Amino acid sequence: MVTGQNIEIHAVVTHGQDGNTESVTLAGPVIQLGRGIGNDVQFRDKRVSSIHGRIFVDDQNLVFQDLGSTNGSAIIRAGKRQRITEETDGCVTIQEGDEIQFGDADRPSSISFHKISISSSQASDATVIAKRSLGELKGIPPAEAFRKLLKLLARLRTEDDPFSLTKQVLEFCVQTIPGSCSAECFMRNEEGGFDCVFASGEKNAGIAAKPPSSHLMERIISSRESLLVDDLKSVASPSLSMQSMSERSLLLAPLLVDGTAIGALQLGSEDGSRFTSQDLDLLSVLAQQLSAVLAGSQKIKHLKEAQERLEGQCDYLKDRLGQGSALEEMIGKSRAMDKVKEQIKAVASSKTTVLVLGETGSGKELVARALHESSPRANETFAAINCSSLSPGLLESELFGHIRGAFTGAHRNRKGLFEVAHGGTLFLDEIGDMPQALQPKLLRALEQGSIIPVGSSREKKIDVRLIAATHRDLEEEVRRGNFREDLLFRLNVFQIRVPPLRERTQDILPLAKHFIRAFASENGKKNLPVSLQVATSLQSYSWPGNVRELKNEIERAVLLTPPDKEITMDYLSERVRGTDPETSMNMDGTLKEIMERMEAMVLSRALQRHGGNRTRCAKELGISRQALIAKIQRLNVSEDN
Repeated sequence: MVTGQNIEIHAVVTHGQDGNTESVTLAGPVIQLGRGIGNDVQFRDKRVSSIHGRIFVDDQNLVFQDLGSTNGSAIIRAGKRQRITEETDGCVTIQEGDEIQFGDADRPSSISFHKISISSSQASDATVIAKRSLGELKGIPPAEAFRKLLKLLARLRTEDDPFSLTKQVLEFCVQTIPGSCSAECFMRNEEGGFDCVFASGEKNAGIAAKPPSSHLMERIISSRESLLVDDLKSVASPSLSMQSMSERSLLLAPLLVDGTAIGALQLGSEDGSRFTSQDLDLLSVLAQQLSAVLAGSQKIKHLKEAQERLEGQCDYLKDRLGQGSALEEMIGKSRAMDKVKEQIKAVASSKTTVLVLGETGSGKELVARALHESSPRANETFAAINCSSLSPGLLESELFGHIRGAFTGAHRNRKGLFEVAHGGTLFLDEIGDMPQALQPKLLRALEQGSIIPVGSSREKKIDVRLIAATHRDLEEEVRRGNFREDLLFRLNVFQIRVPPLRERTQDILPLAKHFIRAFASENGKKNLPVSLQVATSLQSYSWPGNVRELKNEIERAVLLTPPDKEITMDYLSERVRGTDPETSMNMDGTLKEIMERMEAMVLSRALQRHGGNRTRCAKELGISRQALIAKIQRLNVSEDN
């Protein structure tokens, strides 16, 4: 029984972009031409549409049909060029010696037909194909159906909402292809299976839960070709899913993005009706056009994600502008700071979660930055947030992001810091102040490496190195019921304690001079010298606000001091200026530690009085020069005037 026509064409293809030619042999019932992947003839010319046209047999004649291309097509016959228009439904018969041109008229891509063969094909008894015009059984005139197709193809090229376009494609198929009663779009899920994301037709309403046939899906995914199952009732050894289908005939076309199948369109016929190869060809064209839209949408999504990541990195770089590396900013040579630096170097290269402990203003974020900059993630984003500075709802959105409509004012999807810092480091300052309602969500993110944005039900995988910091006693907070014990165990893997400034008094003057240089330069002043009385007061003060308080004090003093003048006691705040060095000295610790601090202060004052001259200083103190040098080195006394 004759059921269709096979085509064999010997032709020469010319690529208008570079002028290269190639001889080809094309065969099949339908030959598709265009720029997109999957066409039988794939042009390299950007002026050729993704799905430009097709060649098929109609009533023993070979026909070329333009499928609503952007730049159109033309036929060259006997040296005359004629544009192919919609007046002929975009169709023209082809003879040997003809040439079809695509795209630009000056440098067109083309296919020249040297030899054409048309032969009948036989189908198996299980395949029954009746030739029917588009829309014939739906009561739609062919011309109207074709106009609808052209409009749909135009929308597929201009609109960028994949869900809306998928709906339009399925509805068009059900309304136009004879005998169709159901249409579904299946998309690959995170587990590798396929979910129905939209359905249309008499048997479906909105989102369908019906799964596809895994056997058929595997076939079209592996072959990346469309498939016509003519009669489900006559399939040998059908799978359970195929046995459960009420449809008589099926069309399946894969959705391809960069050569990978991400989903499929499926069309089912009502009992008593069967699809034709022309129906399969139409669904294939629509699937390829929809694939191009999905590919573009996916690229736009990736670009937006990259933009958000760059914006996060830009914010970080703006904050860092003018700063040196964090380790370089850790001024001081005290034993306490040396220990902190050693711990940073020991853990920086790992993915281990670090808990930084220390009083307010002691420099916990500086430690977090140093960990990030010394790690393999140094070129990725460092994001930081203070958990005590935001309300619970806002903090959740800042950390985990939200989707459009999640709450009043959520007009668009927004990434949280976990996503912004993907591949990098996230620093949670004052973790002890995190609301209890958010603690389980943070624990889940740490344990499973995934987050759920506010208002969403979908998990997102994240790769973030977490550093947390607090001035609170978290074990005490656990006993009071304010902090989850399991979260504390997850955070407290590696602990770094930042010493308060009063425990490293020998670092006070180097820090003060570092801040003086920075603020003097910022305010257009030369490096300002410090009087002996100021140096003594700075070193004697207990600094309850730690490095932050010292920095603020120095900034104030630099602003008050006239250019080229010495910073004197007049420019210090009352709380620092009124300090009695002898009564305010830190008396915590062992007797040896207290005596070393006092000895360091005496040496520092003597060196300042004599301008760093060791010989005169040793003579005044009644010790040898060698003994003075040994004490300076042992006590880490600064000799910088």
